[in-house]
Amino acid sequence: MMELLWLPFSIATIILYGLGQVFVKETRTQISSANYLLLFSVNIFAMWAAYWLLFHEKGAYDGWIWVQAIAAAALSGAAYITYYEALKHGKVSILGTIAGAYAPWTVFLALIFLGEDMSIGEGAGVVLVVSAMLIFTYAPTKGNGNKKLELLGILLAVASLFFWGTSAMVAKGAINEMGDTNFIGVYAVVCPVMWTIYWLVTTKGKFEMPKANLKILEISMLFLAAGGITLYLAFAHGNVSIVSPITNLYPILTIAVAKFRLKEQLNIKQYAALAMLLAAVPLFSL
Repeated sequence: MMELLWLPFSIATIILYGLGQVFVKETRTQISSANYLLLFSVNIFAMWAAYWLLFHEKGAYDGWIWVQAIAAAALSGAAYITYYEALKHGKVSILGTIAGAYAPWTVFLALIFLGEDMSIGEGAGVVLVVSAMLIFTYAPTKGNGNKKLELLGILLAVASLFFWGTSAMVAKGAINEMGDTNFIGVYAVVCPVMWTIYWLVTTKGKFEMPKANLKILEISMLFLAAGGITLYLAFAHGNVSIVSPITNLYPILTIAVAKFRLKEQLNIKQYAALAMLLAAVPLFSL
């Protein structure tokens, strides 16, 4: 039973990230990226530091383990920054799909550097999951726009892809040694510091109150912060080469809920993607 403990944590991550992103869609355009990350850093620090204080275990670890943990957190923090910078230069439907497709890179790194193994069935499941995510979330847009700015946005989104994908692999290595709670404690310090510096540099220390509904904005941040904790709990109890593709499905929940609220219909490609997901589920038990 313990071998499957990654599954409920992965499902919780999909739900928390998916619903959190629904609220983000309603508030994200009404606040600058720098101010958003500053507010998000406050939520991350408060929730994750509290989690660490309540559940951390004492222990001495080699310096290299601390370097791994800090590097994993820093890569994740950098991914957020490059992602939000990318959104200034292109369409979220394209750039979000690129940045969110980091799972294959994580799988590759985990198999090579962490020595994780994967059955043929699990491998087929990963391929179906990643393909379904790309099909479901990708929405081509019309118009040429500024091609130089679009190229910069794509490059920044690709950078986010590699940052997030590498961060997941490095985090798994650190969690194997120091545990998920201590890693969460490291993250609670590293990323807020990075995002605060980003805010200071880009706004010169000028904070503007968001025009968005503050309650909805705070709910979205709480959901996303909680989802980060369940994500690393899933990493702690399962192979990152499996957990990463599964938890990467949260955009599908976001889109499905948004479409339900707006009374929109799914298109044929999205129904096909859902069928692919259903076919992938039993493969993970092979």
